[in-house]
Amino acid sequence: MSAPTSIPAGKHVADSFVGTIKSHHLVYFLCNVGDGDTQLLLLPEDPTGRRRAIVVDVATKDKLLDLIDRLKKEKLLGAPAPIEGRPDGSIALAVATHPHSDHIGGMAELLHRQADRITEFWDPGYYHTSQAYHAMMAAVEANPHLGYAQPTAGYRRWIGSALVTVLSPAVGLRNRFDTYGTEINDASISLRVEFPAARVIRRGAERVLVEEPNTMALILGADAQTLSWSYVLTDFPELHTSSSAAARAIKAATGTDPLKARLLKVSHHGSKFGVNLELVERIHPTLTLVSSAGGGGKHNFPHTVAQEVVREALEAIASDLAPVRTKDWDLGIFYTSDLEEGGGVLGSVAVVMGRGRASVWRFKDDRGDSIDFTQARRWTG
Repeated sequence: MSAPTSIPAGKHVADSFVGTIKSHHLVYFLCNVGDGDTQLLLLPEDPTGRRRAIVVDVATKDKLLDLIDRLKKEKLLGAPAPIEGRPDGSIALAVATHPHSDHIGGMAELLHRQADRITEFWDPGYYHTSQAYHAMMAAVEANPHLGYAQPTAGYRRWIGSALVTVLSPAVGLRNRFDTYGTEINDASISLRVEFPAARVIRRGAERVLVEEPNTMALILGADAQTLSWSYVLTDFPELHTSSSAAARAIKAATGTDPLKARLLKVSHHGSKFGVNLELVERIHPTLTLVSSAGGGGKHNFPHTVAQEVVREALEAIASDLAPVRTKDWDLGIFYTSDLEEGGGVLGSVAVVMGRGRASVWRFKDDRGDSIDFTQARRWTG
């Protein structure tokens, strides 16, 4: 069990959050909902100037809906009017990673109230008896224009310049759902989002591979645990250097390591079952984010052993005779439960990413508060 991190005053400064967002930026929101997940990715503008969003889990009813309304008000999210009653596509994808209520408690409300926006919905297909799960699936059935899929590892979806790759659940785990031979957390849909992604386009009569400079990636771990991650490490092996033309083409499309990412959202709220050293070393994130209540919740997340695994992966000191550990915030580790010395909660995290750079923002919102952009504080580390 770990107490909330208390970050020294002065590490954050008031700044214009909306004013810093440029057309090529992707903005990732990890909302402060305690021991739960509510996430939104605001994708870069497409050539028509349109932005779309991806929603990953909705723990509570109001926080995400308020954020969507605020993004629309700031003209950061919008699309043409729906055609023939179909969704306008401004929310290109909504993902329910697995049917625990701390991830889908507000999903039914999102699907009802944003039915005119959401194009596609994913869940792992793990049947659950909870009221939240049945309400969510009833909302899916009530929308005949909503695309519905149950993806497994390796499934890829391009949305504009962003590539969404499903890392888990593996097919082997998926095929055990019907007998409940897979633990519900290991049924989680974990994702890698890469932008701008390498892709094949038509130029004249030919198709060519477009390699993008400064590609960045995020890994969103849901509640996947070590069993699920062991399949991921097998399904997505690290590619070794080769000079062949085929190897160069694969490297251009996927990178040297398909698990490497700038940002990692740690799985299962920093549970001792959620991460292992090899995984975090493979990902090697610059920013590591944890959504949890900071030792004050039902399960005492984040667990100290998981925190130490992440710290060791980012700064290997275990073999030092007199180790001195860098503070979490200077290692790029942030928690939605972070406090500011003398200033209360720091709350939800937003990361503005693009062209190889990223900035971290906090909104000083408690779990029951809406995100207010005028309260934005930019990390200065």
